[in-house]
Amino acid sequence: MSAAEPAEATVGMLSTTDILQEGELGKKLKRKYLRIVSPVSPAGLHCCYAVIIVLTIAVIALSVALSLSVRRQEQDSIKNTHAPCPRDWIGFGSKCFYFSEDTSNWTFSRNFCMALEAQLARFDNMEELNFINRYKGTFDYWIGLHRESAKHPWRWMDNTEYNSSVPIRGVEDYAYLNNNGISSARIYADRRWICSKPNSYILECQIPFASF
Repeated sequence: MSAAEPAEATVGMLSTTDILQEGELGKKLKRKYLRIVSPVSPAGLHCCYAVIIVLTIAVIALSVALSLSVRRQEQDSIKNTHAPCPRDWIGFGSKCFYFSEDTSNWTFSRNFCMALEAQLARFDNMEELNFINRYKGTFDYWIGLHRESAKHPWRWMDNTEYNSSVPIRGVEDYAYLNNNGISSARIYADRRWICSKPNSYILECQIPFASF
């Protein structure tokens, strides 16, 4: 073997060693690169996503709860300040109406309504009368029309004279609603009754414009 051959062998061994070292160095660099690019493991990412979702849901739920609480407080404030119609009363137009389920004579019916700071029902236009007739069903109800005798005009409870827009049948002095319209009966007959009074909420909302 010549002197050149050992040298070539040495160079070959060095080249192989260099290649191995370069390969190990490449693997190390690759691992460092992967750490830089993906510093968090997939499991860690899933945990982060789960936390974000939970926090988002919690924020939305809190916002909805606060909104509902504010709305409930506003509604309670309105109810306490301006009650539209009392419980068991029906609102229509600018009035509240109470339809009894019991029966009694005209005097008891009048006193019952007065105890509720109301009066036996009065209608001021055909819309109100149509509403009352629809709601009352097939029952007969006392209303606030009465007269002293057949020679006197029909009047409402506040002594306002009735305009006779709807004829009142019969010869008695106390009016009630039935399926045929308005009829009259004696004071001691037993019937259901209707009370009416102004809707306090609508009246308070009707603020007049200031005059200058």
